[in-house]
Amino acid sequence: MRRVLLFVNPIFDQRAGHRNAIGRIANLLRSAGLSVEVHETLSAQSAGDQARQGIEDGFDTILVCGGDGTVFNVIQGVAGTEIPVGILPFGTGNVLAQNMDLPRNPVEAARRLLQSTPRRTPLGRITLEVPDLPSDLSPSGLPRRMREKSWYFTMAAGMGLHAALMSASDGWGKRAIGRTSYYLAGMSLLLRHRIQPFEVEVTTTAGEVFCQRVCEAIAVRVPELNRWRPGGRLEEPSLRLATVDATGRWGLASASFQALARTASKNGSSASRGGAPEVRYTDALRVVCRPVADYNYLAAVLAEADGEVLGASHAVLDIAKESFYLLWPS
Repeated sequence: MRRVLLFVNPIFDQRAGHRNAIGRIANLLRSAGLSVEVHETLSAQSAGDQARQGIEDGFDTILVCGGDGTVFNVIQGVAGTEIPVGILPFGTGNVLAQNMDLPRNPVEAARRLLQSTPRRTPLGRITLEVPDLPSDLSPSGLPRRMREKSWYFTMAAGMGLHAALMSASDGWGKRAIGRTSYYLAGMSLLLRHRIQPFEVEVTTTAGEVFCQRVCEAIAVRVPELNRWRPGGRLEEPSLRLATVDATGRWGLASASFQALARTASKNGSSASRGGAPEVRYTDALRVVCRPVADYNYLAAVLAEADGEVLGASHAVLDIAKESFYLLWPS
């Protein structure tokens, strides 16, 4: 670590306390003899391009001042390279930092990263069908065709109500009240959002293939997601898939509560008390999500990766050929 690009989400730079912390981090790195440049991410869509440009400009380390969403966008530009990425937690969830046992205080996290080691980390990949860009619209104003687009993810990706929750959390003041917004959005959606089924075709790490009709599917790469402990493994090239059989809103609420209450997860599933569905866990290599034939969907089922809602209806989740290097505290 000699020449460091410090990426800052401008949302955090607008707050006096965060701005002060970013200045302290830059000074801390410079006092350690490092060359540091602070760049704001221009937009979520451009962060990956900015990261690639930083690598071309000769930076040998990228540190991200932001939340999991900022990390997700930067990863799109560094995947497949050997440039290490460090996380400085400024966001709402900070799930990746949580799983690396980084301090919640970003200045203290920077101090820990000075004694860190880069670790090669496999990446998940989500592929969706998305419409062509607006500039490619037909004269009628409709997209000419659909195309496949892929994103890398580090923590989790999937389809179902949890993706709708990610979309709704901003409306519940995520930046102002933090993680509480997720719980408020979740309770609101359980009360009014129609729970719709979809199908998954799963290829397990043992090479078996099975199909399941579900209402939730989340492929996880980390041991913990806030209070939930699905048992993923960041350094292993596999997905820890959690699914809930197709059910209604109260069945999903019961399964979600039981998943949060457990301290560990096991492969397989069984009926819970009262016959309500449980969360089924499977170690997987590939998951195909698609609509149920002949089902009358009132709205498309949303898909997300690392908390970013990306599309709907169809998704393929697998392990990417590319990886990246993550700075872990010693």
